[in-house]
Amino acid sequence: MTSPALERMRRLQGLRPQKSKPELTYTPIDDASDPLPPLREPARGRLEELLPGAEIENAAGRCYVVTTAAPLDELRGDDRLASALAASPAVLAPFHPDFRLEADASFADAVFVDTETTGLGAGAGVYAFMVGVGTFERVDESVNRDLSMMNGAGVAPPPSPLAPSHFVVRQFFMRHPGEEAALLAAVAELVGTRRLAVTFNGRGFDLPLLRARYRQNRALLPSALGSVELFEEGRPHLDLLLPARRLWRRRLQSCRLINLEQQILGLTRTEDDVPGALIPALYIDYLRTQQAGEMRRVFYHNREDILSMAALGERLARAFATSFEQIDALYAEELLSLAACHVQSGELALAERALACAADMAEADRLRADIFARWSTLLKQQERYVEAAELWQRWLTSIGGADATPFIELAKYHEWRTRDLEQAEMWAAWGVHTVESAPVHQRLPGQLADLKHRLARIRRKRKSA
Repeated sequence: MTSPALERMRRLQGLRPQKSKPELTYTPIDDASDPLPPLREPARGRLEELLPGAEIENAAGRCYVVTTAAPLDELRGDDRLASALAASPAVLAPFHPDFRLEADASFADAVFVDTETTGLGAGAGVYAFMVGVGTFERVDESVNRDLSMMNGAGVAPPPSPLAPSHFVVRQFFMRHPGEEAALLAAVAELVGTRRLAVTFNGRGFDLPLLRARYRQNRALLPSALGSVELFEEGRPHLDLLLPARRLWRRRLQSCRLINLEQQILGLTRTEDDVPGALIPALYIDYLRTQQAGEMRRVFYHNREDILSMAALGERLARAFATSFEQIDALYAEELLSLAACHVQSGELALAERALACAADMAEADRLRADIFARWSTLLKQQERYVEAAELWQRWLTSIGGADATPFIELAKYHEWRTRDLEQAEMWAAWGVHTVESAPVHQRLPGQLADLKHRLARIRRKRKSA
């Protein structure tokens, strides 16, 4: 049986304009094991009418680009786009060394990349039919009134020594599969002058797919544009999804970009947006009908993703750079997450400061208990047992419930550190009483047995002393 990926590739190839057939053809897929969403009649309108842009031509052919520019004073959530230029992505380097972030890494010298594709994975039948690229640039409105024609071919000039004035998004689009090589060449020309790639889940999807498409089209591309060095593995690449998960997953659970927009940036997309799962079918519709009404929603979706990446990059850099003097914008859950990151990077003083701030802010007992557990473990690792004992007492006197962890730790501390068996017996007995007084479903596994065993041993020691 022919594979679904091969069927998709044949389907797209069948939609190329043929020299002998001026009309586009469409071959439905009969493989019931891999059904596509049902097609519906798309809104009417030609691409050039509904999405004004420019046809660009290079050595590999022609493709289409739509270019928009947002002034840096434009708000993206609570902050202006200009805020990203004051943030340093390099602060994330200790937490994600595999990002290869350089000490002088800057969002001003980055490309924010997002693709829209014909499917998942990086197989031969999956195309990136749209590649959106965002860059901070100096835009002279009096000279470049038509942003689509900047630099004569829709491609950005090299980074200017002057301060950027806009965040420019270029959306390179292939109107049919025959324009893929030209699209890739245009992206290569634009990205070639930049030093940092920024994506959202780009390590797992966007960049591997683009690398595969450049390899697939190598024979059609000029040698100078046959690959993008910045997209290769080992080059500076900030994938925002990974630090976003580390910082926000404890509080938000879902770290999908659309959820982060709503919960972190305070943004809600308009009804022009489209779920990502529908985008491949909408592109197939466009190829089949050449009616671009629904493609407006795909362009909107891609552009919003890129703008949000710029805003989220600034938020993440600000959070990971904080020294916790000003923490108004952070929640206790986020401080706990940052503490874990600082422990991993060896910044124990920063980790402890984050935990102290989190303990003061947290309201839920379960969260406070988690903070005290992490904090006391950090103190024990540094052999600061007296401070740890004070923290365990603060824990049990401020948080109710059946968790006997502080009683167990205090009994251990006095049995083995201070050798005060009377204190050790008191804490162990108190712990047994606390657990036995709690409903069975609230007890933590193993704690009661641990306490009873510990209490019996301590009493034997006292009798033999």
